[in-house]
Amino acid sequence: MENKSLNEYSKEELIKIINSLKKQKKFGLVWEDKPEKVAIECEQKLPVLKEVEEKAINEANSSAPTNIIIEGDNYHALSVLNYTHAGKIDVIYIDPPYNTGNKDFAFNDKFVDKEDSFFHSKWLSFMSKRLLLAKNLLTEHGIILISINDEEMATLKLLCCQIFGEENFIENFVWVKNSGGSLSKTTLTRHEYVLCFAKNKQVVLNDDFFFMKKPGYDDIMSLVEKAKNRGLKREVVEKEIKRFYNSHSELKGITLYDSIDEDFKVYRCLPITAPNDNFYDVLHPKTGKPVKTPPRGWSWSKETMAEKIKEGRVIFGKDENYVPSQKLYLEEAKFEHKRSTINSDQAEGNKTLATILGANNKFRNSNPKPISLLKYLLQNTDSNSIVLDFFAGSGTTGQAVMELNQEDGGNRQFILCTNNENQIAEEVTYPRIKTVVTGTRPDGAKYSDGIPANVRYFKTDFVEKDDTLDKLRRKLSPACEDMIRIREGAYEKLIDDNMLKVYENSRGLTAIVYDRFELEEHLAKIEELETDSPVNLYVFSYTKHDRLDEIDKPLKHTYISQPIPEGVLEIYKRIFNQKGGKR
Repeated sequence: MENKSLNEYSKEELIKIINSLKKQKKFGLVWEDKPEKVAIECEQKLPVLKEVEEKAINEANSSAPTNIIIEGDNYHALSVLNYTHAGKIDVIYIDPPYNTGNKDFAFNDKFVDKEDSFFHSKWLSFMSKRLLLAKNLLTEHGIILISINDEEMATLKLLCCQIFGEENFIENFVWVKNSGGSLSKTTLTRHEYVLCFAKNKQVVLNDDFFFMKKPGYDDIMSLVEKAKNRGLKREVVEKEIKRFYNSHSELKGITLYDSIDEDFKVYRCLPITAPNDNFYDVLHPKTGKPVKTPPRGWSWSKETMAEKIKEGRVIFGKDENYVPSQKLYLEEAKFEHKRSTINSDQAEGNKTLATILGANNKFRNSNPKPISLLKYLLQNTDSNSIVLDFFAGSGTTGQAVMELNQEDGGNRQFILCTNNENQIAEEVTYPRIKTVVTGTRPDGAKYSDGIPANVRYFKTDFVEKDDTLDKLRRKLSPACEDMIRIREGAYEKLIDDNMLKVYENSRGLTAIVYDRFELEEHLAKIEELETDSPVNLYVFSYTKHDRLDEIDKPLKHTYISQPIPEGVLEIYKRIFNQKGGKR
């Protein structure tokens, strides 16, 4: 057909083009986007956060990161986080509803069952809106981990390929639950999945996150050191190591480092062979005769072989009739790639929660994920990582982050978002986190020695839209105060005037000025405070102009200034005008 603009075609020609397009094969995930109540209401009111001050937990020093719990719908929470944490989240883990049809997934306040003709479409609409918002939060080396089962595994991967890019797929971890399981008509299923995508796979390929200490590494190294100090013989220590491997079921099936050399270094034997036709004679150190050569040749050059023999890295047989092998020391192979299969007992999640909140807690029948699963997934995250879970449920992710910090001295920070359906946020998530931090259960009994941490609790709130943008700006600006505090991580209040708020953290000062016409007067108060760092200054404005350049008086401090609520409005305009983003 000739090349014309659409308005030049006749009706019959256009119908012909449309019918032709309908017949073309397509590849990809297609679904009918269904309107969602929580997204629609943002057309009339804008989400903000408001702190519940009496729930603040301050058990760590002021330089430690402040962890965040947000109570409210996660669509609203993610919208707010697009202002406070865009490009700042290192790891996202979520455990969304699996959409089994068994009252586990509600859409617009109604459970979706398998008889619903939009069974998959509603779930995909729900997930796509949230994953689009979540993608904006990830750093360039950020990753997202999503628990799922067979109900939506295929659709979820295709959805993630559309949102994050097929080229950024990392792994589909298989979680072997070891207990429980669901009986289908054909098999007893005892596994689920954790789908992993990167923001930019090329950036994260060499990150430590994808490596982990070899299972049992610390225990074996400690065992050998103690044995050495006790003067035990090598043969006895080797038996102790084998006994250790055999007594730990989680170590079965892995490569054993179970030999000890003269220097009490742990090693295992590896062949020195490769299909490279690299043949030469190697003399046995005792018989002086050429040893048996591997059929495919040596993997080392003749010069490297000589160096390795000199270093004692080559293990010879009793005579020349055996092919030598090489030593690989455990301390040299301390880290290995994460395994794609994870063994972690499902029952552990319920037991942990029962220990903290009692056997009759409100999450007792919801099968929370086990701590060991989350710690495996988050192991080797950077010690200063920010970890987000916007389907936080009972708070397993928060506890896992705190326990990892305790184990390696890290300063990871968690952000947990959960609704308060059946009082889950107030009666499960929050008390669980508080118990782990303080070591005292809600009933007053001791749970542990505690893990000192700082936690702040926020609820989603709303600012109604007004008939003019300027009126909206006046209402929205004071409601953004807690969002600014979260954005800057500043919680210690220094000045609390009607039109001036100043907060402090270990990095410096954050000031909020609500009266731009008295900016010079407010700056004078800020100038009286001591700081060696630039002051983060937020100034109310009806425009994108922060008015700081109107100050002629020399200022002692350096200021990083921006207008409010313009930054929030710009982000919300992008989010809500697109109703969550385009597929």
